[in-house]
Amino acid sequence: MNAWLGTVIALAALALSATTAYQQYRSRRRENRAAEVTAYFHRTERFARVKLPDGTVREAGYHLVLWNRGPAPATAVRVELAAADGSPVELADLGADEFPLARIDRDGRYPLPWLPVGDEHRGARRFAVRLRWQDDNGPQERLLPLRKGQTNR
Repeated sequence: MNAWLGTVIALAALALSATTAYQQYRSRRRENRAAEVTAYFHRTERFARVKLPDGTVREAGYHLVLWNRGPAPATAVRVELAAADGSPVELADLGADEFPLARIDRDGRYPLPWLPVGDEHRGARRFAVRLRWQDDNGPQERLLPLRKGQTNR
């Protein structure tokens, strides 16, 4: 009876060990197949001169940078911008065919000059960015609140 009980306990421990190892393997595999797309404002040292599609030249003091921090590439990357009140924000230097981006590789960055269309967002600091992308784990989505820093020197 003691030998039988010892065998049952050993088999249960082996099953628990095997289950834990399998879960860790799946977790590591999922992490290695994931892209982690994020966005941040980058303050330019000098204003960047940007020629818009209509020929006008504007200066951008910030870039909105999309960044893939994950180990896997992100594909079909889309971005939606909104002001703090939820109203959509359009960037003047963004072409209609620019998104979705086909691919952002590991540690890849994609800067967008921060030039909102119109004057209603001039001087605003708080925005929201919704990012959507595809990686080897399937479709992903992230909503980020962003705030621009002090613009006066």
